[in-house]
Amino acid sequence: MFFSVLFCSWFTDNIVLKWILIEASTLFGALLISSSGTEKSFHVGWKFLLINSYALGLAFLGIVILLFASTPLENLEFSSLKIGLLGQSGLLVETGILLTVYGYSGKLGLVPNHFWVGDTYAESPSQISSLIASFVPVSVVLAIRPLISLEKELNPHFINASNGLLFIGVLTILYSTLMLVSRDDIRRISAKVALFHTGMLTVFLWIDVNDDVFYFLITTTILVKLLVFLSMGILRMDAGKRNISQILLNVNLSHKALYVYLLALLIAFVFPLSPVFVLDLKIVEIAILNKQFYLFLFPVLGSVFFFISLNKVLPMVKIPNRNFNLNVYQILSIRYIFFWFSLLLTIAVGTYGLFFLMVKYI
Repeated sequence: MFFSVLFCSWFTDNIVLKWILIEASTLFGALLISSSGTEKSFHVGWKFLLINSYALGLAFLGIVILLFASTPLENLEFSSLKIGLLGQSGLLVETGILLTVYGYSGKLGLVPNHFWVGDTYAESPSQISSLIASFVPVSVVLAIRPLISLEKELNPHFINASNGLLFIGVLTILYSTLMLVSRDDIRRISAKVALFHTGMLTVFLWIDVNDDVFYFLITTTILVKLLVFLSMGILRMDAGKRNISQILLNVNLSHKALYVYLLALLIAFVFPLSPVFVLDLKIVEIAILNKQFYLFLFPVLGSVFFFISLNKVLPMVKIPNRNFNLNVYQILSIRYIFFWFSLLLTIAVGTYGLFFLMVKYI
């Protein structure tokens, strides 16, 4: 049900129905997080539900204000709302867009409504974490993007929702990078990877890239976060522990489990055939063409994040190698095969992006 409601939200242009479907995913997500049955997961599920519901409540208030400010509409499709708001620019419209975008940013997990992210990814089973990290941001940016485009027509001022979204996105990127330094838990490290990439989504929303780049971006989000959480689950299950300091005390460790996690981190940041690498090239291209050289900062921050995470994970290479943990051998073998399938698919998408999005430079 969680995936179903999010998937349906991708294909509706009805602004109220889209909000309802995203809100429904909050309820189903809370149930999934609590499914492990522990007291801690129950509390984390409640935190997820309360913070996300608060944020989506603000988004709904913004939608109500936009509908109030609009001329009478034939239906609740965004295209109708856009027509109804043309010529209606003013404080009421600007406030409506700002509240809607800010509310949805809480569902993304951006600063300052990011407190649910770390606990959710740390206390949920890895497959649930990957579902939430992959599909929730995609659904939310699909809801935000039309509003950002509309605002460019109605509110050309410096203080607007688009610049505000970029600001909290940059804060999220910096926060995830700084917090990574003190993290020892591979679940928390993976959560910071996901948070960093969510922050990067706001950069592309602010730039207002074309449809080809945007849909490549959301495909990348799904695949890369899937790889990170899938590989993290393999490493955690094999090691039997989640803190790196404790894993280093192990007598041995499957290097297959370790290397898939290292591969996932490479794909998430710097591997040349990774779709993330292609998106970094796209940022560089836009920076040069538009003379917005400050955009170079974002690929640099990605490299910094990667080297911090690499410095934390690499010491585990010294642990003597063995095969997968026999107690969970079958599960790990299945996940290992699925990881390689996902990796090949991700590289195929990255190769497509390299040849079709950057074709004029090849």
